[in-house]
Amino acid sequence: MTKQTYREVKREANVGERIRIVNPQFALGYGEGDEGTTTERVSVGVHAMLNGSERGVYHREYVVLEPVTTSGTNEALASAFAQFILDNADTIRAILGDVNKTEPAALTRAAVIEKARADVAELTRKMRSPIANSDGNRTFNTLTSKPEFHINRNKRAVTVLVRGIYGNAILEKGIAKAAPDDVFHAEIGKAIALRRALGLTVPSEYTNAPKPTEKLANMLIRCVSGETRKLTDSTADFNVRNCSMLHSWNGRNGTVIDDTDVDYSVATEGAAA
Repeated sequence: MTKQTYREVKREANVGERIRIVNPQFALGYGEGDEGTTTERVSVGVHAMLNGSERGVYHREYVVLEPVTTSGTNEALASAFAQFILDNADTIRAILGDVNKTEPAALTRAAVIEKARADVAELTRKMRSPIANSDGNRTFNTLTSKPEFHINRNKRAVTVLVRGIYGNAILEKGIAKAAPDDVFHAEIGKAIALRRALGLTVPSEYTNAPKPTEKLANMLIRCVSGETRKLTDSTADFNVRNCSMLHSWNGRNGTVIDDTDVDYSVATEGAAA
């Protein structure tokens, strides 16, 4: 006997339909993953039998489980298609062999920085209107809040305090700290710290951002002597102005440690020209 399967649909449930809890907020007697049948529908939600009792559930807390109908015709079609693949395997392999796979272009450091800046702006907007937020933690989903960033470039770290809009209480805290061999940038650090504070996934582009590939004005450089200097506009006299003359720029000597002050838009325009 074929087991009944369902698909999740985000809509308001009708009486008699089955629901699954996916975003518990003011949950009393139920949690994420619990399923039950609706018994009554009201303006802001439904009543449903969950864990042996009737519970009130907001619309934003659940998805409707719609039955998926599997007919004999579909099974016959799937079987015929599988046989077609078996009968024509060599031809199909030859066709697929001619298809060139295109890998997505890797983001440049400038693009990652811009993505992080836009990400922080969008998350800040969502923090003020939490009703539509379905991922992250309870603060992000149910409370109105705002970020307060603290940047410590000496420690190569960014800390964010998520404060309530009303009362200014600290609701969450997130920290991002650059690894010893990484290049610190405040905008990337802000995006990582804020996402951690809100219980959101941190994209790998942030944690594995490409390092700078050239010398640009306003980069902070650590010399082999241990001293830190800022790269001037004139990269040609970098050795004389910023490190001792014996400390030349290369992979073993001068090392970029912070590019927060670099204007990548200018650098990109210059490269395009």
